[in-house]
Amino acid sequence: MRKLVMSCAACALALTAGIAGATGLDGEGSSGLGAQMDERRVDIKGGVFFPPMILASAGEVITIRNEEDVVHDATAIDGSWTTGPIQPGAVAEVTVGADMILCFKSTYNEEYKGAFGSVETGEAPECFELSGAGDGSNDGQN
Repeated sequence: MRKLVMSCAACALALTAGIAGATGLDGEGSSGLGAQMDERRVDIKGGVFFPPMILASAGEVITIRNEEDVVHDATAIDGSWTTGPIQPGAVAEVTVGADMILCFKSTYNEEYKGAFGSVETGEAPECFELSGAGDGSNDGQN
């Protein structure tokens, strides 16, 4: 019986360490899924904004982190707001406004597209497309 208890304790410890490593809950740095969920963050990596849509309320601050080797930004599809250049490895913050255009792109590579969706409804703004965000055909905010 004692061996069984020790084995279960060892398994639980290994699983906890594995989960912490996979989710970034090890207390070091801000990488991993857990960190992204806690930080309210959008990453620029692999040729996209990830996630392409993040739910956000007016007044909420969203961190945008450039994990690529080239400069990017996040700019409203109508140009009404921008983070300015985000250097490789750097971060910028966007405070979501009640009346702001919610779809954005990188002006350095316009195929990089993203959006802020509604926390209240869970819906994407009208300017968001499944293939990306902000084709410019709808300048509406929702």
